[in-house]
Amino acid sequence: MTKILLISLSMASIAGLAPLRAQDFTKLSFHTGGGVSSALNPTSQYTGLSGAFSVGAGYNLDRKNTILGEFIWAGLPPNVFVLHPVDAPSGRINLYALTANYRHRVDRINGSPFGVYGVVGGGWYYRYASIDKDYVVPPNSVCQPVYTWWGYGCDTSGYVYTKSVAYKGVSAPGVNAGVGFTIGFSETSWKFYTEARYHYAWSYNVPTTLVQVNFGIRFN
Repeated sequence: MTKILLISLSMASIAGLAPLRAQDFTKLSFHTGGGVSSALNPTSQYTGLSGAFSVGAGYNLDRKNTILGEFIWAGLPPNVFVLHPVDAPSGRINLYALTANYRHRVDRINGSPFGVYGVVGGGWYYRYASIDKDYVVPPNSVCQPVYTWWGYGCDTSGYVYTKSVAYKGVSAPGVNAGVGFTIGFSETSWKFYTEARYHYAWSYNVPTTLVQVNFGIRFN
């Protein structure tokens, strides 16, 4: 799944670059970075801290405004601080996202190498859960939120009706917004950045909500 998303992002980027003239390449922007993600309620009821990664490319409309596309990954590991029901499923979940965003920036505050920017956007979020092995739900198991998180369903009498699962993917639209700070490298277009971004996706049953804090390199 990760390979498919990366290939899709690459093809989209190439398609976007095709119509550009040679002089337009000076207006291109790209960035890559990684850090940590922290889930927020209700996602935080089931998952804790994990790693995060993002890579993106875009076009500078002018010195302050940029349109860009991004690929985002964040892990959603089980929250060890939450008591799960006895014999509840366990495994791992990853979040992948392809988003389109608008960024407004000030690269040099009062002539200093320090800058600030805000970013907002939205796109497609894919939450992929995989069980370590086929998990058989005990007969007459009462529905609880943790089963919904892992992709199981409930019948009208309040019992889990899906008997086993190996993996399950949930796609949903989502939005994001954040703020970042940059440090320019001399007179070049390269910058170090740190960014905090809030994500919310309307995933089925349990919404996906988290904050990513990334550190990386940006070129404008």
